[in-house]
Formats: sequence, C-alpha cells, structure tokens
Amino acid sequence: MILIIDNGKGVQEISAFLRAKNSVVKPNQITAKAAGYIISDGKLSKDSQKIIADLLKKTDKPVLGIGLGHAYVAAAFGAAIKENKKPHRQDSVAIKKPCPLLLDLKRVFTVMDECNYIFEELPENFSVAGSSSKHEFEVIQHMESPFFGVHFNPELGMEGRKVLDNFAHFIKMWETYHK
Repeated sequence: MILIIDNGKGVQEISAFLRAKNSVVKPNQITAKAAGYIISDGKLSKDSQKIIADLLKKTDKPVLGIGLGHAYVAAAFGAAIKENKKPHRQDSVAIKKPCPLLLDLKRVFTVMDECNYIFEELPENFSVAGSSSKHEFEVIQHMESPFFGVHFNPELGMEGRKVLDNFAHFIKMWETYHK
C-alpha cells in the first residue's frame, strides 16, 4: 500500500490516479507501515516538516515528495525552504541524468507546476535528475536511499503523470528486491 501524506493540496487527484492500493492520511496520522510514501504539496507547517523529517530518518521505503513535499525531503537533509512568490503554471523539464521516476519520458517534457515553495541549495547526497529554466532542482534523487522529489505537480496532468506511474512501479520493484 502507498501512503499519501496530505499537506492540503492534490491528494485526491494523486489517490484517484494511482492504480496501486493507497490510503490518504494527515502528517500527524502516519501510523501504518507502507510499501512507499507520497508527500503531497500544500501549505508549509513546521510541525509537518518535523514529522516528515522523522519519517525519512526511520524508513527504508521509497518516498516521493511533490511540490512542498519535495521541499520537505530536501529540508530533512539540511536545505532551507523559501517561499516561491511567483509559481508558474506550465513548465518544461529537461532530464539531466537517469532516474527511475523519469523512465519513458522525453528528454524535455511538459509539466504543471503550482508549488509555492523552493529551496536554493541541494543537500549533500542528492543529485539533480531534472531541471527547468525556472527551478534548477525540479527532480531530485537521494544517492543512497530511495527518496525522490519533484517540484512540479504530476497529479495535474501533462507528461508529469508518468512520474506517478513510474514511482508506483519503482515501489513494486523495491519490494521484490529489498525484502
């Protein structure tokens, strides 16, 4: 089961789109063990940020942060979250290096982006898998753990939805080879 952590934005769309069994919970309600976690976009909360950081310290399961969730993943490893005063709607992301989230996507693909938060420095042990002209860290991947982040909102459509499919597939593969 994929546990979708609700920060206030996009969870219903994510849940409806995923073909895998999933459940939606608020950050303070994370109790169940899951095969993987998706951290949704939403409004910044220091309490939620701490809960997500604690989850990342404890889990060895795949994690995908979307929008604010992407910033929470980076912040758990030392990045400072800043407000993005001019979120953009549509963007093109260029793949910089191979990443399980980006399988079967064109080298430059189109996404929808409504995230109101960014970070300006990539934490140690992370690499950039995709960038846009507006945000250098559109797709990040931890180099040792199965933690990923996307600044854009794949649940809003365009080619970004393939990212959700790829993450669900990655979880299945992870379960098969990491029991």
